[in-house]
Amino acid sequence: MGTGTFAAVLIVGVMLLLIISIFIRVKNKNEARIRRKVRSILIEETTGVSVNERLKAKRKSISRPENVDFCELRSAKRLDLPERADGWLNLSGLTTVEGLKLPKHVGGGLDLKGLTTAEGLEFPEYVGGWLDLRGLTTSRGLKLPERVGGDIYFWSLSKSEYDRLSHRPVRMDGKVRFEPLVNYSSLGTDYSSGDTYGFSW
Repeated sequence: MGTGTFAAVLIVGVMLLLIISIFIRVKNKNEARIRRKVRSILIEETTGVSVNERLKAKRKSISRPENVDFCELRSAKRLDLPERADGWLNLSGLTTVEGLKLPKHVGGGLDLKGLTTAEGLEFPEYVGGWLDLRGLTTSRGLKLPERVGGDIYFWSLSKSEYDRLSHRPVRMDGKVRFEPLVNYSSLGTDYSSGDTYGFSW
């Protein structure tokens, strides 16, 4: 076999190896794609939630702004809050709970002073700071968070209405306040400020 013939055979052999390698790579890639598709279908059929929805929920769960200030909002329509907020959440401008979906966890205070009713609103399971509901005029449908780390303000709600609530915090590190705080020391008296309920565990 001449040198030229040997070189040609060698080149053909290398090309065949490259073609086989590319074929195997494409085949493996297609098989991996099929496996992912089958896995996605199984997950969706089992849980009823698509993979894309699960990824979207995961992205929302890790979106944790330090503080969320939407005090200028008057309506919660098209408001998409994260499932977790590590700082305070200011929604003091809202006057209705329509379309409002609160995070499950609020690390700081939660300001909803503009609401006059919280009927139909699902509160976070945990509020790490104060909870401002000073505008509420009725306790109907009110289901408070299980854990509140600070004070709760009910300046327009009576203690008797609060006492009738069936869903109050399981643990609370602050107090329930039923009227604005007054600096009585400036008046030269020793009275305590406002009617309060304190909880400690």
